[in-house]
Amino acid sequence: MIETRFDEATHGVQYILRPNQSWTWRANIWFLGVLCTVSLTIAFTFTWFGMWMILPWSLLELGVLTACLWLCVRRGYRQEVIVLHPESVHFQKGQRQEPVRITFERHFERFFTRFHVERHPHPWRDPRLKLCCRGEQIEIGAFLPAEEKQALIADLRRGIRYVDAGMRQ
Repeated sequence: MIETRFDEATHGVQYILRPNQSWTWRANIWFLGVLCTVSLTIAFTFTWFGMWMILPWSLLELGVLTACLWLCVRRGYRQEVIVLHPESVHFQKGQRQEPVRITFERHFERFFTRFHVERHPHPWRDPRLKLCCRGEQIEIGAFLPAEEKQALIADLRRGIRYVDAGMRQ
């Protein structure tokens, strides 16, 4: 998901990139609750009839499923923020939660910064979008699908023109 904000006062553009989330955390909890209820009911029924080895494996399965769901939801809360100003480019990577946790942050001079689209030789692979400045390269939006990457490339071109128009005024 790409969210674009234009700032009239500073003549800057902010892009917020987030991965698509199919379910919320609450929906995952409901799914996990229903699955645990059904699985543990079956496991306790078999345990009651003397087949006790089913219960530990059922608990192990539910523990692994819970860990996998937690990791998937946590990955869905990633976000990247790109801010274009007439003099600088800011890039932040972090977790979208209260408060927002920033795990990676870089500031670049706009004159030396460029966005590079690296096409993959195989047509089925997505292009890679990189922020390059003085030998440093940072991949942007690796979690976005191909259609959203193409939309981001078009939005970045539009945003750069908007910032450049602000510099001329």
